[in-house]
Amino acid sequence: MRNIDLNRREFLRRASALSAMGAGAPLAINLGCIGSAAAQTASDYKAIVCVFLNGGNDSVNTVLATDTPSWTRYSALRKQTATTIGLMPPGTAKVPTAPGTNQKLGGVLPVVPTTAQGTRTFAIHPAMTHMKAMFDAKRAAIVANVGPLIVPTTKSQYYNDSVPLPPRLQSHNDQQSIWQSFAPEGSKFGWGGRMGDILAGLNGSRRILTCISTSQSTVFLAGNDMIPYQIGTDGAIRIGWDWMFGAPTATQVIEQVTTATRTHLLEQDTAAVFSRSINTERDLRAALPEKTAVGGTTAIQYAHPVTGVMSTNRLAEQLQLVARIIAAQATLGVKRQVFFVSIGGWDTHSTQNDNQANLLARVSHALNYFDQTLRTLPTVGDLSANVTTFTASDFGRTINSNGDGTDHGWGSHHFVVGGAVKGGDIYGNFPEIGISDKKIGYDNPNEVSRVLLPEISVDQYAATMARWFGLGDTDLLNVFPNLGNFDAAKRDLGFML
Repeated sequence: MRNIDLNRREFLRRASALSAMGAGAPLAINLGCIGSAAAQTASDYKAIVCVFLNGGNDSVNTVLATDTPSWTRYSALRKQTATTIGLMPPGTAKVPTAPGTNQKLGGVLPVVPTTAQGTRTFAIHPAMTHMKAMFDAKRAAIVANVGPLIVPTTKSQYYNDSVPLPPRLQSHNDQQSIWQSFAPEGSKFGWGGRMGDILAGLNGSRRILTCISTSQSTVFLAGNDMIPYQIGTDGAIRIGWDWMFGAPTATQVIEQVTTATRTHLLEQDTAAVFSRSINTERDLRAALPEKTAVGGTTAIQYAHPVTGVMSTNRLAEQLQLVARIIAAQATLGVKRQVFFVSIGGWDTHSTQNDNQANLLARVSHALNYFDQTLRTLPTVGDLSANVTTFTASDFGRTINSNGDGTDHGWGSHHFVVGGAVKGGDIYGNFPEIGISDKKIGYDNPNEVSRVLLPEISVDQYAATMARWFGLGDTDLLNVFPNLGNFDAAKRDLGFML
């Protein structure tokens, strides 16, 4: 009987994996999560939202130190001419030059963190006007120089190979996987899904709605028991309807499968999973408020920072659906949810001026829209303190320019947004920018091979949010495999209330 049970579970896991393929998959099955995480009790609702920047964001141009020594080194590496990627200093007016030039953007936007870092001053990219407003209002925080680490690593340890390093650094697929699961491409379980394993019991019969992706299939939401529930921008994907190009008989046939009497264990479980998926789709679709209740199409329009043209922000569109699901949490009876949204195009080896500016403008606008919307959700009111949104990316990029862009890096800066975030501050030591040069005696402790050596690990970054989410110390050490290698006093970075 044990072998039969194992085969049943494996069959259902593989069948359920089809749901992660979205509307283009055969059957478009959003199957239920199978598992037996212990039920818990909680009176509140909490959600964590991962905004993944696919391709590797150039964080050196996203958050900048602007004190004279820092700006001098930055300027020497990236220049401030019409055709290079060096941004203009604070206070520089926008100049109506041709698209693709940094003068078109104007100067970087100053931000003043609550906690001073010596005499250093800071700013963010000029396209991130909404992010500056959120930071100034203490709705957003910056976490500096984050990246995959197995143990705390110094520059000398890196060059002497005296500590273990994360595998396959600067590989897109592998670093995306390591950020999401702490293992290279091919990993089966992500830390979002593992949190779901632990807390899904709070969602009762709605555990299928614990881990939700609005975009791609992602290991981030895959747990031992949790299987990502993938949705489109209009909501849950219907079984049969998408598969058969709208043929109503397809859904009817599948429903007959769920109601017929079955004697074989595999048939019984398959029918139960199909039934659960169909019912969840119907209930979710019925529970979601209309788009107009969360800003409609107007709120998700943004202006291109270079051309000024208004268009739909597809990242904001994904977050709009997340907001609708969060607004329905009381109706659906869920207490803990993990969401994944994404935006691509960050591999800026060339034409970085235009491309990164537009991408950062979209992120800035989308996160501000989401934060504002969470304060006035229909029927449930202000849930902004119950939702924490954070950015992640494959890696940062090289400190210096390749002429028209940047290449693959390691450490990078990230944003955390929400009412439970201790905003208006920079967490972690902000790194120096500059390439070490023995000829002039400059040795940057934060730079190895033209990239930032992370000082904060992904484990620490993630565990700080996971603790707020409800995980205990033992859970944290189980979910984040490298966390125990870091000093206990530094495992919580302090940016959550």
